[in-house]
Amino acid sequence: MTKVTSAWRVPAFRRVWGAGAFSSLGAEIGELAIPVLALVTLGASAAELSFVRAALLVPYLVLTLWLGVLVDRLPRRPLMIAADLGRGVLLLGVCILAVTGGLSIPVLVLAAALIGSLTVLYTLADFSFLPLVVDEKALIDANAKITATQSVIGVMGTGAGGILVQLLTAPFALVLNAIGYLGSGLLIARVRVAEQRRSGHESAFSEAKAGILVLVRHRVLRALVSEASIWNFGNEVFMIALSVLLLQSYGYGPIVLGAVFMAIGVGTFLGSIGSQSLTARYGYGRSLVAALLVGNSAPLFGVLFVGVPSWTGVIVLSAAFVISGIGIGIANSQAVSLRQLAVLPELRGRVNAGYRLVSWGALSIGALGGGLLTTLIGPWPAAVIGACIMATSSAPVAASKVRTMRRLDEVIPSRNSEYTS
Repeated sequence: MTKVTSAWRVPAFRRVWGAGAFSSLGAEIGELAIPVLALVTLGASAAELSFVRAALLVPYLVLTLWLGVLVDRLPRRPLMIAADLGRGVLLLGVCILAVTGGLSIPVLVLAAALIGSLTVLYTLADFSFLPLVVDEKALIDANAKITATQSVIGVMGTGAGGILVQLLTAPFALVLNAIGYLGSGLLIARVRVAEQRRSGHESAFSEAKAGILVLVRHRVLRALVSEASIWNFGNEVFMIALSVLLLQSYGYGPIVLGAVFMAIGVGTFLGSIGSQSLTARYGYGRSLVAALLVGNSAPLFGVLFVGVPSWTGVIVLSAAFVISGIGIGIANSQAVSLRQLAVLPELRGRVNAGYRLVSWGALSIGALGGGLLTTLIGPWPAAVIGACIMATSSAPVAASKVRTMRRLDEVIPSRNSEYTS
């Protein structure tokens, strides 16, 4: 059995957890408010919505490797604080422009690109920061607690977001997104963890290349990044098409869209609270592969029932999202923990940067593809195609040696070099 200890015993983790809760609550509201802001407030087309989404995600393609080098060279905590405060201020600016009539699609695209750049920085720093806050035996529990909390917030935040966007309009709902980031930054500022500043003797290009090479050669990470990239591409196509389908084609409104998205959070919470016991009983590999197969395939079943507007279709789609969320909740805490411990600490930022470059870079391409497909063939066929792509994404992990892993220490480089070659 895999031994897992509680992360609640670490005061610094409680602050990091609280910061993530603040940030996630605001982000969940923003996840719904931004497409509504574009589609409803500004009257954007499907293609214009895809430009906004792509702007949020293109920084993962352009900046990830270089910010990964920065994260490995500098203390992570100040970087996380700066990213949080910057995102909060930018969102407040978007709200002000929207209320005063000064917001346009090009301005929203520019703001999205800046917010996306800071999100890349925060994501890379946060990934490398958590293993400094808790030890390896508590890491799976820490990630499970964070995933569970984000799932609960996903339920409350998306549901509240739908209501707030409907009642207050999208610009005012985005204020809560900004407050979430500002609150997160203040909490991270209270965390005290010893960090060393590392001087880079090699060029930034050489250091970034080193992270990519580890990612490509590492058996576990190579399978995980392949799965994540395929899923992210398909999911972005799926979500853009689904948003256009429910909001514009069927005219259901933000509350219905929020309710459907809430179902993912319900399932993810259920999966995350069971992740630790499943890992301990069946091992990382088998439980991870099973969770991916369930989570990645369920949306395809659900979207087949919304080819025409009906409340039955919405209910079936929501049920499929619950099932998908269960698989995602189980898999996320396991996969993140494996990725955090699979490489040496001094390489963690750069390897994660390479991982994000590939996996999150697929999101920006998927966003553009989703807008194009939705425009050319319509939102429902585009959503089906996206769901089909998501369903195939489990194959790289299912076909790899990841499925045979039982213990966390099998992936730690200093203990088993098999997974580093």
